[in-house]
Amino acid sequence: MSWTIDLGNGYGPFAALGLGQLRRRRLNQGRDTVTFRQESAAALTEPLALEPFATVRIRRGDDIWFTGKVVGLPASGSGARESRNYQIGGPWWDLENIVYQQRWNMAEDPEDSESALGAVWKSHIILGQSPTGDRLTVRQQLVQILDYAIAAGAPLAHEIAEEALAGTFPLDECRDLSCTEAIQRVLRWAPGVRSWFDYSEEIPVLHFTDRTGAPSFAVSVAGPVQSLSIAPRPDLQLQAVAIKYERTHRSGGKVWQTLQVDRYPPDAEENRPRVLVLTVELEGSSSQYVTQKITVGAVSLGSELWWKGHLPALEDVENLQLLNSSRESALPRELLSGCISDWMAINCESDVARATVAYEKDGISIIGQDVAVRFLATDGQTATYSRLSSYAPEEEAPEGLAKTFFDSLSACPYEGSLRLVGEEVADVPMGALLQIEGGPAAWDGMGAEIQECEEDVDNGAAELRFGPPAHLGLGQLIQLARANRRRSAPVGTLIRTSGEGSAGKIEQPTHGVLENSHSGGTVYGCMAIGPAEEGGSQILLDANSIERPGLLLQPREEFVVEDGVLKRRLAIASQPYALAEE
Repeated sequence: MSWTIDLGNGYGPFAALGLGQLRRRRLNQGRDTVTFRQESAAALTEPLALEPFATVRIRRGDDIWFTGKVVGLPASGSGARESRNYQIGGPWWDLENIVYQQRWNMAEDPEDSESALGAVWKSHIILGQSPTGDRLTVRQQLVQILDYAIAAGAPLAHEIAEEALAGTFPLDECRDLSCTEAIQRVLRWAPGVRSWFDYSEEIPVLHFTDRTGAPSFAVSVAGPVQSLSIAPRPDLQLQAVAIKYERTHRSGGKVWQTLQVDRYPPDAEENRPRVLVLTVELEGSSSQYVTQKITVGAVSLGSELWWKGHLPALEDVENLQLLNSSRESALPRELLSGCISDWMAINCESDVARATVAYEKDGISIIGQDVAVRFLATDGQTATYSRLSSYAPEEEAPEGLAKTFFDSLSACPYEGSLRLVGEEVADVPMGALLQIEGGPAAWDGMGAEIQECEEDVDNGAAELRFGPPAHLGLGQLIQLARANRRRSAPVGTLIRTSGEGSAGKIEQPTHGVLENSHSGGTVYGCMAIGPAEEGGSQILLDANSIERPGLLLQPREEFVVEDGVLKRRLAIASQPYALAEE
């Protein structure tokens, strides 16, 4: 079998290029790597055959065996020889080195509260949510992560099983994850799914599959098996799964919790060994109400008490008389306290009540005083008005997640390692299920998952590790629970789509209490000016003492002679009138 490598200038044989010790290591949900060595008398000082991050493609015969980029160039030397090792990382390396981001709606003008929204990339992410706020299945979220990585330069394609990953999962809000970390956080809710690369295409294809429809890779103990270690692991076999979804709901000032249990089998008992119990915090419903209490009173223009209540100057007068009164609005009541907003669905308008009044105060009669009161007229009632201002529904629990876990972890797994040696290294498909023939019947049908395969091309050896995934290995109950402990219910699901902060909008009142009284010109029937004590001198202005009707006493200019000089002066006098005929 010929082995050739493309160093950027066409394929050439390994041996002719002075390369050897070719090894490949492949992992489930991990980085595949290839290493080989270049030995020469001056390997430490010779020009590099490959520059860092250069793309390398290796063929086995006519088939592409591996494609990756240079990620390590360790070198060593001694008195006898010098060598340089080349480490080639598969496309998983690119996923490890790209930070996953999502689109968030943000205000285009940060200083304008009414600014239009524009989509921006943020490393603050919510796994399980689309840019429009819809729920994503496991498959849909994986597609978004991988498409983002490909757009960022990751040299890969993907093929994801639809039925195996059609379920939803709890929303997961986190920050600053690489694409690999995001993928692994999603796949912890699908423990039976494996990922592996197919390098036979020009662009490596990343597959996500489960046991359904997976091919078998059969190995006979009478064949090229050099060593075998195998053991059943009934201690990793689950008897039941119970996932408890806990929600905290908020409405106004009230807070309460609810618990929803997804159990499989449905009649299983939870308080037993080897039962996986997870408490998953989901986002509860949240509602906010805006409330406003108002007090109103009747508008009574014919009531002395109403006018005295609005005009402090009239509170202690006597014999108050309303000569006439009017107002502008026809609404029956006035706002006494509180505020009115448009959402309250009641009418209101500014109103002015006017009247002419007469009264007595401190022995003085006042007639014809014009007064006015400005207030807010309304048809509302004295009550506390409320309206729902914002509502966020509770996060839906994934459907059938307990069954997904149970189906993946209820069978008794086999765990171990297998070393195959032949003239050529065995072609081990990572997506296959391992069957061992020629041993106990249980081995032939065990369908063990291949988690790791390390191949030594020069020695024709392939060493496999099979069994449960490393992240679900020994003590998987503890590991699953530990991973879930760090998760909390997301708080940014609405913020991502709406661009608004968690406080939401605050609705301001549009109308408040108006009161502005006014006293117009006053006509006094009698006015006495002088000291308050009894017996003091006074100036008395008494309109009632004027017997001739129609006279108006006011300041008037008149001529006088003083010391033989004609002068003018102002005096309070009436207009001239003719003497009465005798």
